[in-house]
Amino acid sequence: MRKIVSLITGWLLLFCITAVAQQPGGKAASASMGVIYGKLLDAQTGKPIEYASVALLRPDSSVQTGMLSKTNGDFSFENIALSKYILKINFIGYETVYKATVLSDKTSTVDIGNIKLKANVKSLAAVNVVGEKPAFTMAIDKRVFNVEKNLASIGGTATDVLKQVPSVNVDIDGNVTVRNGTPTIFIDGRPSTLTLDQIPADAIQNIEVVTNPSAKYDAEGMSGILNIVLKKNKKAGINGAVNAGVTSLGSTNGGIDFNLRQEKFNFFINYNFRNRKSPMTSRLFRKNLGADTTSYTEQLEDGDFYRKFQTGRIGFDWFIDNRNTITISENITGGNFNRYNNQILNELDDKQQKVRYGTGINNTLNGFRNYTTQLGYKHTFAKEGEELTADFTYNYATGDNSSNYSLQYFDLAGQPVYDPKKPELRYGSGEGTTKYMTAQVDYVKPLTEKSKIEMGLRSNTRQFDNFTNTYGQNYPSGDFSLDTALSNSYHYQEQINAGYVSYTGAKDNFGYQVGLRAEQSNYDGETRLGQKSSYKINYPISLFPSIFLSQKFKGDHELQLNYSRRIRRPWFRDLLPTIDYSGQSASTGNPQLKPEFTNSFELSYLKDIAHKHNLLVSVYYRNTNNAITDFYVDTTLNLNGQDQHVLLSYPINASTRNSYGAEFTLRSQLTEIWDLTTNINLAQTKIDATSNGSNLSNQGLTWFGKLNSNTKLPWNLTFQVSAEYESKQILPQGEREPKWSADAAIKKDLLKNKALSISLGIADIFNTDRNLTYTTTSFSEQENYRKRATRELRLNATWRFGKMDTHLFKRKNNKSKESNNGEMGGGDNF
Repeated sequence: MRKIVSLITGWLLLFCITAVAQQPGGKAASASMGVIYGKLLDAQTGKPIEYASVALLRPDSSVQTGMLSKTNGDFSFENIALSKYILKINFIGYETVYKATVLSDKTSTVDIGNIKLKANVKSLAAVNVVGEKPAFTMAIDKRVFNVEKNLASIGGTATDVLKQVPSVNVDIDGNVTVRNGTPTIFIDGRPSTLTLDQIPADAIQNIEVVTNPSAKYDAEGMSGILNIVLKKNKKAGINGAVNAGVTSLGSTNGGIDFNLRQEKFNFFINYNFRNRKSPMTSRLFRKNLGADTTSYTEQLEDGDFYRKFQTGRIGFDWFIDNRNTITISENITGGNFNRYNNQILNELDDKQQKVRYGTGINNTLNGFRNYTTQLGYKHTFAKEGEELTADFTYNYATGDNSSNYSLQYFDLAGQPVYDPKKPELRYGSGEGTTKYMTAQVDYVKPLTEKSKIEMGLRSNTRQFDNFTNTYGQNYPSGDFSLDTALSNSYHYQEQINAGYVSYTGAKDNFGYQVGLRAEQSNYDGETRLGQKSSYKINYPISLFPSIFLSQKFKGDHELQLNYSRRIRRPWFRDLLPTIDYSGQSASTGNPQLKPEFTNSFELSYLKDIAHKHNLLVSVYYRNTNNAITDFYVDTTLNLNGQDQHVLLSYPINASTRNSYGAEFTLRSQLTEIWDLTTNINLAQTKIDATSNGSNLSNQGLTWFGKLNSNTKLPWNLTFQVSAEYESKQILPQGEREPKWSADAAIKKDLLKNKALSISLGIADIFNTDRNLTYTTTSFSEQENYRKRATRELRLNATWRFGKMDTHLFKRKNNKSKESNNGEMGGGDNF
């Protein structure tokens, strides 16, 4: 009855508050520690047995620790080193029971299940040797990047972290790709309204890269899923860390993590702030091809990008018992992202001689607040591997923006020009709200030792409401009026419902998984300013099958073949039919944009060589229909009564995009003090696009490589070097030039138990990280150079405090229990 009540409570809580599910029984372990728990029952009556002696023995039969079972028969051992153990259970009137178990990196949390007290001796399994957790671990279906091991991103944001992750590319605007495709980015396994630049690197525990997800995961994302896992401490007692840093560009950062864990409750809170300054520079040079004339335009911008924000997270876990856990957490982020740019516009004749020039500013200020509330419930059953999880996440974000733009033209003598180029002066302001809700229920049922069935339901809802009013000065009157071309008032809402089922089985060393996911989506939008328009699109249920086949061979190597169907839905800004204008270029959304569908195939081979080298080779092919890509067109915009000739970009659905390639990842422990991770990706991509009767196609071979070296030096020093290279990228109407960069950092551990760490890093050592693209249309040839980051020194310090204490609030004398129960004494003697 109690189990039923717990289950019903969890399901009701799913729809009441918000949170995130935790590890089985809520007993998640740290990177090198584990948890063992279970329940004692009478073999005949099935009733729980309390005050039974439960000892945890090492392989040599020496005592590691022990305790007495609770009133409901529960027992648990937390923060246990990963190793092999024997459970010894005895009680007056019952026969002694022995249970063997192993804690390892893969199974750091073990549910022994319901133990009935009768003779049942089991032989011991082989001893596992566990070393220090590496910075990057690989599996056939997922790669995990340990952020705590990455020195180069300390004091930065999630954007800086992802630049270090193998398989992942990040451009200067923070756009992320995996294998030249767009992935779905989750935070703690759920969608979020936070941007990558709004997540401090010091708040991230690890990054999970899933290149070809199964039916259990969202079908969104052409190149799989990137899951950003935030830190959450569960060590017993009071513990935490304080960090602070400064950079050569005047940026500062700091934060604190605090955790309190006692018995049935775990309380955690962390706070981080960032104040970053980044110089920005850009050059746009365009050749204008007229019917009988040729002219040139050069636009130069130079300024600074300020990112100042704070983020805090607070929550607690309630371990109802060994098999039921409820978690509630709240995350609050707020700050300002401000850009200040000075601009120069040069107009040249057909001989590239300057005719006139213009000067002015292009400033934008953006403020934001983000609130994320999560509620999670998890129930683990007595049968190993059987579990039920339910969670609900609610994101609410607000934002405000303002802009200030001016451009005054002058002749070569420096005198103001009003004809044919009139002065431009505009200012604007706006605000908006975003709501994002996710509810999910998952159930896992083992059928046999090698087979299980998984199923679940999920619903996502997101809603945007934004408006911006831009006022421009009219000439010659000097009056300001609303510029409807650059103003907007917009509503957008999207609903995605999904369900999945998958079956996993194995025979000998051959394993398989087949799954089917069904998703139904609809979205609608409405413009409420100027030329009002609306649209509503309902997509019927789409099916997304997945198949995974794997074969393990002798000698620690494995082969896997998989297939999945993916979807990429248009983002909010892809559909927003408003204009973002800057000098000689502009962009807008396309309300007619449709989702793209991808069939993804992957063949992977994983080989472990002497437990020192891990090689992962993947060959993949993706076929995409209705591929979303940017299209450029020369057009004339009327802004405050003036005709401006610009290059306008907007997303379209291309006919197809076909990509095939290979990825090689090798992690080598070259010596006891030096490990090296190398990642190389090669891809052949072909894009066929059609728009307004224009047939466009482009194809080419692209590749990128990453290198990450970690060396342990004497005197508790760690030295890290990372570098990346990205070859030329093809675009439907042009190409992006190659780019490369390198980072380095060194860390010194001080004090007892390495409680204090000081790191010094340099980002973009050779100051080479930039973006250079070439675009060709029927009426123009354009070169666009942009650089947002620059070489930067970063100095950071971290102090870790605390001590494991499982009896912080129980300072009572247990001598009476000790005398009654012998050496077990409530576990205090272990």
